[in-house]
Amino acid sequence: MTFYKTSSFGNDFIEIDVHDLPAGAVDKGALAERICDRQRGVGADGVVFYRGEKQRFHFEIVNRDGGRAELSGNGMAGLAAVLFQRRLASSPLALHGVAGSRQIGLLGRQGPVFQLDVEIGRPDFAKRMFFPFLKDRLDNYAIDGLEFYPVSVGNPHAVVILREVLGSDRLKTLGKKLESHPLFPERVNVEFVSFSDPENCRVFFYERGVGPTLASSTGSAAVFAVLRRLGKARDRLLIQCGAERIAVSWKNGIFVHNFTRLVCRGEYFGERP
Repeated sequence: MTFYKTSSFGNDFIEIDVHDLPAGAVDKGALAERICDRQRGVGADGVVFYRGEKQRFHFEIVNRDGGRAELSGNGMAGLAAVLFQRRLASSPLALHGVAGSRQIGLLGRQGPVFQLDVEIGRPDFAKRMFFPFLKDRLDNYAIDGLEFYPVSVGNPHAVVILREVLGSDRLKTLGKKLESHPLFPERVNVEFVSFSDPENCRVFFYERGVGPTLASSTGSAAVFAVLRRLGKARDRLLIQCGAERIAVSWKNGIFVHNFTRLVCRGEYFGERP
């Protein structure tokens, strides 16, 4: 089975054309778990399964634990890089998933690195499917004293603005607690924000079905949406995450200035009998 692997700010995905899947019924969740295993598989944070029909491209995101995700900015960026590399699509490219259509623009390319403008879309602070506990005129909520701001950017997020510096081990513990809390019927992606000024902040990402990740485009969009709603950010924000910086902006919706590296093309043979 042919696959491509891409990395956006260190958030890595495997892209698989559904036409290359083995004949017969395929459990995509189980396949994602196996191929994303970093010791026994290829290794990745998730898989993008895609298909093209008359120049219309559809995708499905499956996380490393086999669970589905409604949207992934870096997953879409990886898919766009693959489609541009294979010369199956041109810019601007529309990608269609369960959260609707999003547009990806190719800004430039240097070897295996694609510079992309990735549409995340408009934030939704009233998505009761993800947040059934929402109350009118209330922005922030708390679980065991930990305050968070719920927001959907096509997928669910809980944004925590830190009041003090916390170590990564503590953030992992809190992230795991929030991600699977019964308050969230679809589970939730978590972002811990250290805010410095209206144009800069640092974020620790804990993604649903994955755990800590080096980056997240939808997570960056969620942070931007919350800070902008609170008046703490304007129409552009730089997010520091490890060695990388993610630029997020508002253009009648949220867009991420993305850099995606095409890592490799390979053949996956599955598990040994």
